[in-house]
Amino acid sequence: MKLTNKIFSNSHDYLFGWKTVETKNIYSNKYIELYEDVMEINGKKKTYTRGIRRDYSTVVPFISSDKILIIKSFRHFVNSIQIEAPSGYIEDNETPETAAIRELREETGYSPGRIINIGTYTLDYSMFEQVGNLFVAYDLVKEGDQELGLMELIEPMIMTVDEIRTLLQESKILNSSSIVAFYRAIDFNKKQKSQEQSSTTL
Repeated sequence: MKLTNKIFSNSHDYLFGWKTVETKNIYSNKYIELYEDVMEINGKKKTYTRGIRRDYSTVVPFISSDKILIIKSFRHFVNSIQIEAPSGYIEDNETPETAAIRELREETGYSPGRIINIGTYTLDYSMFEQVGNLFVAYDLVKEGDQELGLMELIEPMIMTVDEIRTLLQESKILNSSSIVAFYRAIDFNKKQKSQEQSSTTL
């Protein structure tokens, strides 16, 4: 089972003479694999715990140049409703883009006429192998009702870019993938809008 794209090293020999001399899988399920590595560092051995988590896609859907379709999602771990961008794991038969389109459709009922990859990032490369894929979506079309899972309590909502910026600056958006996605998407959209305005004045 391949949970993550390889931006991480699969070598057992690292810079500065560090080496992995032994590795043991201690837990696995559909979404995560946990390992204990025995590393050799400057002649000394160190047991290091690491995880591989399934990659995911996050999409920021623009309704217009200054409005975004967000989701209000109940998260039981923090026992509260959180402002987020549609997001979810990439299934075995999917690309990051098809996962982003599916998650948008399931969580909001909308499909994009146009979707653009705006980059990748990792939440914590010190302990976990996992890649987050970021997208912006435009020209949304209402396809039908939401298709939510058992643990998904989600309400779509439209917010302005300025409202989202305020929530980000006031630390009222807690989900890290949404924080990164909103900042990058807003910046990308601003640059796109500037380029379009420049081209029309030529």
